[in-house]
Amino acid sequence: MMINIDQAINQTRIRKIKRTLKKIISYAASFETLSDDALKAKTVEFKERLKNGASLDSILAESYAVVREASRRVLGMYPKEVQLMGAIVLHDGNIAEMQTGEGKTLTATMPLYLNALTGKGAYLITTNDYLARRDYEEMKPLYEWLGLTASLGFVDIPGYEYKKGEKKQLYDADIIYSTNGRIGFDYLINNLADTKEGKFQKPLSFCIIDEVDSIILDAAQTPLVISGAPRVQSNMFNVVKAFIDTLTKTIDYEHDEKKQEVWLLAPGVQKANQYFGLTDLYDAQYTALVRNINLALRAKCLFEMNQDYYIIDGEIVLIDKISGRLLEGTKLQSGLHQSIEAKEMVDISEDMSVLATITFQNLFKQFDKFSGMSATSKLGEKEFFDLYGKVVVQIPTANPIQRIDLDDRVFINKQTKDNAILEKVIDIHKTTRPILLITRTADDAEYFSKALFANHIPNNLLIAQNVAKEAQIISEAGYFNSVTVATSMAGRGTDIKLEPGVDALGGLSVIISEHMENSRIDRQLRGRAGRQGDPGSSQIYISLEDYIVQRYSNQTLLHNENLLNAKSEQIEESKVLKRRIKQIVTRAQIVSEEHGTLTRQMNNEFDRSVSVQRLKIYAERDKILDKEQFDTFDFKQLAHDVFTRYVYTEKIESVRALKQYIYKNISFQFEDEIDISLLTDKERLIDFLVEQFEKSREAKKRQFKDEFFYVHFIKKCMLKAIDSGWIDQVDYLQQLKGNINSRQLGRRNVIFEYHKTALSSYEAMTSEIKRRMVRNICLSIADYDKKGNLIIHFP
Repeated sequence: MMINIDQAINQTRIRKIKRTLKKIISYAASFETLSDDALKAKTVEFKERLKNGASLDSILAESYAVVREASRRVLGMYPKEVQLMGAIVLHDGNIAEMQTGEGKTLTATMPLYLNALTGKGAYLITTNDYLARRDYEEMKPLYEWLGLTASLGFVDIPGYEYKKGEKKQLYDADIIYSTNGRIGFDYLINNLADTKEGKFQKPLSFCIIDEVDSIILDAAQTPLVISGAPRVQSNMFNVVKAFIDTLTKTIDYEHDEKKQEVWLLAPGVQKANQYFGLTDLYDAQYTALVRNINLALRAKCLFEMNQDYYIIDGEIVLIDKISGRLLEGTKLQSGLHQSIEAKEMVDISEDMSVLATITFQNLFKQFDKFSGMSATSKLGEKEFFDLYGKVVVQIPTANPIQRIDLDDRVFINKQTKDNAILEKVIDIHKTTRPILLITRTADDAEYFSKALFANHIPNNLLIAQNVAKEAQIISEAGYFNSVTVATSMAGRGTDIKLEPGVDALGGLSVIISEHMENSRIDRQLRGRAGRQGDPGSSQIYISLEDYIVQRYSNQTLLHNENLLNAKSEQIEESKVLKRRIKQIVTRAQIVSEEHGTLTRQMNNEFDRSVSVQRLKIYAERDKILDKEQFDTFDFKQLAHDVFTRYVYTEKIESVRALKQYIYKNISFQFEDEIDISLLTDKERLIDFLVEQFEKSREAKKRQFKDEFFYVHFIKKCMLKAIDSGWIDQVDYLQQLKGNINSRQLGRRNVIFEYHKTALSSYEAMTSEIKRRMVRNICLSIADYDKKGNLIIHFP
């Protein structure tokens, strides 16, 4: 008998896990006899053992057994063996594939408890506020009973303003439930603190990521961005949009749908020259115009209304393509958002500079250890390993899966397919069996919902706009006569429990209107049926007009006359035609998955430079925040570096020019005579400027009667210089990433060009930060408010 190599590897991993599982189970009988107080006392005992040198691994079996017994007493839930196995994988820092309904929420409590015993904090990260709050509220009594503190890492009130110290209190808990977005933004905000007391997030030690494939693969490309001041706004958006509307596809510009690229052709360039009255569009002086034309072309061709964004109250609101959710408050960078606004003729918003940014890939690499769980992680194992060094362990289900995954139904065009889907839903509904109809887009979901109402079939429509509401509705999707129409990710994370008696009808019927952009999502959708051994079925409907086929398939196959002229009856009866269409769709999905993988790899490469630079900058900030005094700091060397750069890079032609430099960078009160011979002796000039700096700094120091305020002043001056320099750098790198493709010359590697430019810009930023430090120390004005707090006015 042949055995799949992946299955063999997984069985080997499972055997190793089962050895630890036996140890956990061996404690069950003795712990069951312990009193509540004796069981609770185990937490104190574990902490003492860790302090005395024990490792977390050495107490894993015993601690898991404690949580297991406590869970039975407090929650009325006793973790099954498969849940213990998942918990072992999670502590190891790997990924547990556990099917829908297998109890991932309870599984996570054991590794969270174990890792929280160190006092460093343990996080459970999920995809949205609703799930984080739901799981926190459900599991909090267990942690508190065991003597640990637990918190929801945010206040779940829209627009809530945190009081002083409130966030620190939330993050000081032993176990924190939160979302990937909130943890990421708080990480960035925490590293913008200008005092040690202003930091609220502990160093990132351990976390478990729920729906791990969604967060660190599918969402990994989208950077978290904290916006700063508005950039100088281009006034070209509407003008350029009007020009773009005069162009004709394939004549004036080309659009490669597979690669998602669009560019002007020679006739389009000529039209631009005529339209804007130019002789050469690509002359260096017209760079901004070329950039705006490229942005307008991208807005026109690569972004579609109701698929990539909605217009809500006159604003462009982006849609997450993977989850279908609204990304309120999120904007595309570098002018692209404004180009879409011009395309849709809504008010142009301000293009903001970037204060700080990080991708989820790099965010979770900041943790000492992280692990994850999902029902569909095995299909992403190669990426998990390549990007994060994680292996995926498939945990067996507690009960055999009874869901029947039916063969795809095959059609030539979308209209015929949609009609067949409606007919199928109507037929199943007559039996009172519950149905979940899943679509790729909100438009398709709304179409089916209206069509079903027109056929007198009540249904619930979920298009991922209200998480709490959809979770309630999706939980009721297993009731008799229930028809639920949803986008692909609506209600993810919520179990669909069958109403008593529904199993006799065959359980939940999941109908999927097309294959999604990767097979992991298809598996996730199929998994909505068949929870915990329930019966159920799933079926995907496909056509040659499906999105992935149109975007990713070989166009010559699509124009096969035999296929295009075939009738529905012929396809139903012909295995050859069915197989050919299936092959086209399957191949298109493979190409889509490869494209997604390559895009993530490319983004990961781009993000390496900014990640290394970010860590260095944050480390420097922390050094300054931790300083209690500056007696040993080499201010002279700092000044020497700054003035050496000035003297050797600037052409100093007169004493007047030198004085202007001193007034702008060292002292407003400088009145000394300058020996003209300094202008021709660079080393003497550098020493002279260092001397003026030291005079200015000493004078500044004498203004402070208390050493505390002087130290505070120096810290603020240095942090201000670092932050302003880093903000400029982040904004520059963000724009560089958006424009780097235009720098590809011949076969020169784009990534190489990016890293090279990023490195040289980092060196320039370092010099600029030093210059700003010197200037801030010399020219900032210190004052005090009515309460005696130091106020600094920077130059």
